[in-house]
Amino acid sequence: MDLEEALQLLRAQYHDFLNCLQVISGMAELGRPEKIRDYVRRAADEFEARGRLAKVGLPAVAWGLLLLQMEAVPAGLKVSCTLEPPVKRIEFGNAAVFRTLHAALLATVSGTGEDFALNITGENVSGGYALTYTGTFDWAEVKKAMGGIAEASALPLEFGDENEMVLFLPAGEA
Repeated sequence: MDLEEALQLLRAQYHDFLNCLQVISGMAELGRPEKIRDYVRRAADEFEARGRLAKVGLPAVAWGLLLLQMEAVPAGLKVSCTLEPPVKRIEFGNAAVFRTLHAALLATVSGTGEDFALNITGENVSGGYALTYTGTFDWAEVKKAMGGIAEASALPLEFGDENEMVLFLPAGEA
């Protein structure tokens, strides 16, 4: 994590929060209390999900996913993350894999004018932790853009059916 990225992420989160307040203010001026309740609930759910991600116990993974969520907004990509806490210490020292994977994902959707959704789930599996990326993407392009970086880092990256990719993070020594 570098300081510029941290500040960029904080600015984006502050912007999101202030935007929510402006929307709520506008709804209040229009006399729409039922809309306010619904909007506040949805906004609170989104902020709560970010908080859960930050507290899951995988700091490097959480940081990479929070950055992806921030960078995805201008590309029209909605990123949802649901991670279970790891039961073992997870080895993940190579942020370059994350950066390359996320840049490849964003490149496949940027400039299309379409909205995309990406769901990322994290779960404990035998020998470590699996991050499953699910969404309608050109996974062949993502794989090509990844080049050999996943293999070079010794992190298994599997492309399943046409809508899924799995990144395996090995468990470390206790």
